[in-house]
Amino acid sequence: MKRFHFMLVGVLIATSMLVTAPSLQMSYAHQRALFNINGQDYLFVVGSLNEPISVDDKTGVELRAMYPDPSNPIDSRANGTKPVTGLEESLKVEISAGDKNMTLNLEPAFGELGSYESEPFYPTIATTYNYRIFGDINGTAFDVTFSCNPAGGEAAQSDNSTVQISEGVERKALLGGFGCPEERIGFPEPYISQYEVSQALNRTSN
Repeated sequence: MKRFHFMLVGVLIATSMLVTAPSLQMSYAHQRALFNINGQDYLFVVGSLNEPISVDDKTGVELRAMYPDPSNPIDSRANGTKPVTGLEESLKVEISAGDKNMTLNLEPAFGELGSYESEPFYPTIATTYNYRIFGDINGTAFDVTFSCNPAGGEAAQSDNSTVQISEGVERKALLGGFGCPEERIGFPEPYISQYEVSQALNRTSN
């Protein structure tokens, strides 16, 4: 009987780990930034949708905004956090890679207060992508850029120093990061991206 009990407990623990692992991975694959904006603390969690991502994957910018737990302000899962709603009215995101850029709206994520997503896009090359979130928060101009890390989010260095971003905007902490789109591995033939196909077609038509 005891043996059966221990086996049952083991199965339950393993199942819970399988269920929670994806959400934990997604959370830590994003970058957390603690700001003070016009006297109010905000915790932002920024990254790409559906991480990790590769070239030609469907993705988008994800922003989770919350009022942090005063007892643990850099923990986005702390019990005392409260979602910041309504930012779709005052914020946009500019995505840039190399000399190309485009500006998209941030819309509330379905069923998740304080979570916002950009319109989807498909990264066509493996390079550094920058997400510039700009607009107005709490009556104060906000303009901050978050960049992916080619070495992966786990390689990002934390920074707990206080940095004055602009008038009325102070960054108090920066933790973690999010990875850049990676090249796909093709098998048994090398993978050819949609961008490479379009370039080849353009060359043959000229």
